[in-house]
Amino acid sequence: MKKETLSDRLNKAMELAGMSQGALAKASGVAQPTIWRLTSGNARGSTKIVEIANALGVNSEWLSTGIGPMKKDGTTPINASPSSNTFKIDILDLEVSAGPGVINREFVEILRSVEYSQDDARHMFDGRKAENIRIINVRGDSMSGTIEPGDLLFVDVSIKNFDGDGIYAFLYDDTAHVKRLQKMKDKLLVISDNKSYSAWDPIERDEMNRVFVFGKVIGSMPQTYRKHG
Repeated sequence: MKKETLSDRLNKAMELAGMSQGALAKASGVAQPTIWRLTSGNARGSTKIVEIANALGVNSEWLSTGIGPMKKDGTTPINASPSSNTFKIDILDLEVSAGPGVINREFVEILRSVEYSQDDARHMFDGRKAENIRIINVRGDSMSGTIEPGDLLFVDVSIKNFDGDGIYAFLYDDTAHVKRLQKMKDKLLVISDNKSYSAWDPIERDEMNRVFVFGKVIGSMPQTYRKHG
C-alpha cells in the first residue's frame, strides 16, 4: 500500500474544509505557489505548516507527519466517498504556451471539474487515476498539427521528470511551455511539432535545473478528444 504523503493529507484536509488553493493561501498567509507545490507533491515540507494547519483546523503534527488525530478535537472525520460511477478531473486556471512562453502565474486556482463515466475514463486515460490528471489550456501554435491553440490538455501530473520521449508541460525558468521533449545522450531536445518553428538549442546537462516538469500530456480536446500517449 502506498504510504500517505504530506500532499495526500493536505489535499484531504482542503477537500474536507472546502478550501481552494487560493482560499487557503489567503487564510494562512502563505504564498499560493507554496500551497501549489505542497499539494502537487513538489515540496516535501514547509516552515509554514503550523499556519496552514491552523487555517484548515487540523493538527499541525498530523499534517506534517501523519501522526496523531487529524482534527484538534481528537477526531478523524470520514470523508464521503465520491460516486464510484464518475471520474472527476479538475480544470486549472493555468495556461501553457505552444509558442514563446507564458509567464508563470503566481496563483493557480481550480476553475471547475468535469466528470466522465468510468468506462469512458478507462478508454481515454488508460487506467490512470483521476487525482493524477489535470486539465489546462494551451496558447500559441508552435505545436499545431498535434495541439491547436485553445485546446484543453489532459496532463498526468504524477510525472515530475522526463519519462521518455513525449509531450510535456514544463517551466523553463519562469515561463510555462508545452513542447515535445526528447533525450539525446546527456542533452534534452525541445521540439515544436509545427515545422514553421525552429527547435530550441539543446539543453545541456548543467542547465537541466532550469527545467521543471509538472506533467506529461496524455491527450487534448478541442471538439473531440485525441490521444497522444
